[in-house]
Amino acid sequence: MSAETPAAPSPEPPRLDPDLIATLIQDLAAARWTVERVDRLMSPMAREATMRDQRMPALVELREDPVATDPAALLTRLFVLGSTEERDAVDDALPLTGSGGLAALGLAALEDGLVTALFDLRPHAADLPSGSRSWWIASDLGEATTGRPLNPDHVLGIGGATLTLLGLTVRDCVGSALDIGTGCGVQALYLAEQADRVVATDLSERACRITRFNAALNGADLDVRRGSLFEPVAGERFDLIVSNPPFVITPDSVRSQGLRDAAGGGVPAGPGGLLEYRDGGMPRDSLIAALLRGAPGHLSEGGSMQMLANWEIPAGADPDAEWWRRVDHWLDGLPVDAWTVQRDVLDPARYVEMWLRDSGGTLAPRDRWERAYADWIADFRAAGVGAIGMGFIALRRRAPDCPRSAGEGVPGGRVGSGGQGIRVYTEELGGRTPRGVDVARALATLRLPGDLGGLRLRRAVDVTEERHYTPGEADPRVLILHQGAGLGRSFPVGAAESAVVGAADGELSVGQILTAIAVLTDQDEGELRRQVDGPLRDLIRAGILDIVEAG
Repeated sequence: MSAETPAAPSPEPPRLDPDLIATLIQDLAAARWTVERVDRLMSPMAREATMRDQRMPALVELREDPVATDPAALLTRLFVLGSTEERDAVDDALPLTGSGGLAALGLAALEDGLVTALFDLRPHAADLPSGSRSWWIASDLGEATTGRPLNPDHVLGIGGATLTLLGLTVRDCVGSALDIGTGCGVQALYLAEQADRVVATDLSERACRITRFNAALNGADLDVRRGSLFEPVAGERFDLIVSNPPFVITPDSVRSQGLRDAAGGGVPAGPGGLLEYRDGGMPRDSLIAALLRGAPGHLSEGGSMQMLANWEIPAGADPDAEWWRRVDHWLDGLPVDAWTVQRDVLDPARYVEMWLRDSGGTLAPRDRWERAYADWIADFRAAGVGAIGMGFIALRRRAPDCPRSAGEGVPGGRVGSGGQGIRVYTEELGGRTPRGVDVARALATLRLPGDLGGLRLRRAVDVTEERHYTPGEADPRVLILHQGAGLGRSFPVGAAESAVVGAADGELSVGQILTAIAVLTDQDEGELRRQVDGPLRDLIRAGILDIVEAG
């Protein structure tokens, strides 16, 4: 690795000039600068390369005639790919705003007849329940564009984690919503489409100012406040809370080095050092605990929260079977029902490598990379951490009079102390990211009746069954139900559960179906009910069985 390239100070956030923003909106719309348009200008190869932070294939294609003079191509080269462009060409592409207007807004710098972007600005296709919208989102330029390490106050754009949270957020219309750790504000923009009032908070002043700019650029009404976690909304409650928090588990030694570097002239700590968008400044994974413990006091009755999270798994614990204990401890005693999913688990070395690359490791000298790596691994070893779980948590604040009995005996579910809440933990989802409708279903079905006999269920139309036989035997040894849509999950089941699913057409109740199965198979009906109770609850939560009505 070569010597580390020092970073320039972060530019001042874009200015909130209503007149210039209005002309910029007109120019961007006239340029047809949308995701769909940009995708048509580039080949699949170039689009896929940009997803890997490789800009050259797209630059080559967008500089070729006749595409080169297309306003959408020029804007993509300038703001997305980091290409310096001729000032006259920018003026032609943005006739109302011009290069001078971009400079006045703080989006670009002018020098010797050339224009250089100071921020990443790109179109975003928002898929909303009310229909599709085309937005433009500003954030700080990434290291793949600038060739420099990220600054500590870097404001991240729309990445994979952002898209994950956008997809799994419940999109029902609500009166009020809160986005904690808003970053560039895209989560809050989505919330503004479903909530009458939206508050967006962030500890970073730059993030707050960039969010205000994005709100103005896209005509959204957001109440943006600076502060840590729930401090800016003390005493307030919300119907929906979302958070993609700065959850990365950063060792104190690496964080301290980052603070010393910043104090010594603003040079980034990379790799692995202080980055505000991912490091909440709290020890270990305690930021997630603070969010979970604080959430009930800011949720309206029946309100929900969806958040991304990391959690530590002790050395010696099975990371696939015992990961839930730490999250369960955080949730214990809270008046919420919760669905927690571990989508991935990493050993400390893989976790460290991932976040070192994220913070400019490819640009750092070898000695600095290895020093950060060693400090991070030593920190995990000293703390007795054997693995790190990665996933999401969905909460719903329960009503004070919710009965404890509703959660008793749920396999995979646990009732909190004093009956405070039901918690269900899922280890995998078949590789698919949940949608808001999947999260809403899971939360709604945590409190099924203690006796499922009165429910009328209907099998989802996408369900298929796989059977495995031993040669010569008439009955299958293995039965697996597959879900075609939704989360695409597969469930091994017994013959009784398979029979219930097969008969679930919405006409007969579960009790009636089980009575018939008991008679036909000469089994004890009570034992049969106990046998299928847990699996049926799992199938209902997954959407393989839908509730038609309760008898």
